Amino acid sequence: MMKEDDIMKAGEGKPNSKAHISIPEFARANLTYEESYRVVFILIKHEVFHLKKIHTSESIDDLKAYPLQIASRILKSASTLYTIIEQNRDYVVANAIVRTLADTMASLYLIYQEDGESMVLRHYLYVMDGIDNRLKYLPENMFYDNSISKDEFDVLMQQVVDSKTHYTEARQHCQAKIRELSLYTGKAAVIEKLMEKCNWKYKTLGSSNIQKNKYTWNEMYDLLHLKCDSGFFSFLGEFVHGLSTSNIAFEPDVIDFEPVYGAAIVLLGRLYEFINNYYANDMSIVQAKAIIGLADIGMPQKYVDYLLNELSKLKEKGRC
Repeated sequence: MMKEDDIMKAGEGKPNSKAHISIPEFARANLTYEESYRVVFILIKHEVFHLKKIHTSESIDDLKAYPLQIASRILKSASTLYTIIEQNRDYVVANAIVRTLADTMASLYLIYQEDGESMVLRHYLYVMDGIDNRLKYLPENMFYDNSISKDEFDVLMQQVVDSKTHYTEARQHCQAKIRELSLYTGKAAVIEKLMEKCNWKYKTLGSSNIQKNKYTWNEMYDLLHLKCDSGFFSFLGEFVHGLSTSNIAFEPDVIDFEPVYGAAIVLLGRLYEFINNYYANDMSIVQAKAIIGLADIGMPQKYVDYLLNELSKLKEKGRC
């Protein structure tokens, strides 16, 4: 669909553009950034839809199906990004979503690009980390203070108790799965420390130094091998955390959203590559069905016309 080598060219054409990401296939089809974004989004959306028909489980133990839950979340955020840009013209929220996309993609690559038991270990540590965060914010003790009815309080307290039980059991399940791994036998001491801290970002199993044995977000962005400085996505943190520079007045009519779309297109391109590699054995079936995406109501007609024209040229040359 697209090649990373063709991406990240200097600004061309638009005088207000701060950065220009050029994808030759889309440029030849004369697509705008907005149209290019829709093409990438729709192609991935249809592939994920058909992959979920094959891998239907939502269990944390199904490592073939679980990444599709992450992909679906990325697509949901990508859909929201489109609305935020095209309808709300909110530059701050748009950049915050791009940072979220970058974090999620970096996590996806770190965990599920691993091989064999290393991937399984990192996966369960990742699940445990999420569970621990949930448990951390559930109240230890609850006392009735008459601010709500006693019946409402009792229902709320029971929900907290049930949630704690559910999350604790899930955490114990992850620990048990990790201890079943053959690599646990020779690395038990290190892995126990990783489980204690839920450290799924570990760099190596050969180090017991918990503080140093952990990827930073910048290092994880580098794992995506994007042709831009990983610090760019860290910079977007100012929009997430509400730093003073995020308060600069942005006029909706003059904001240039091309860099935002460009960064999102590159990240979605990495998702497309991940899906096609991770589910390589399914792609012959999935792509044959996902072709219907070209008829999606959101697909730019001129991209479809471009593909038909290219197909016609190939037929004339006797190549198909």
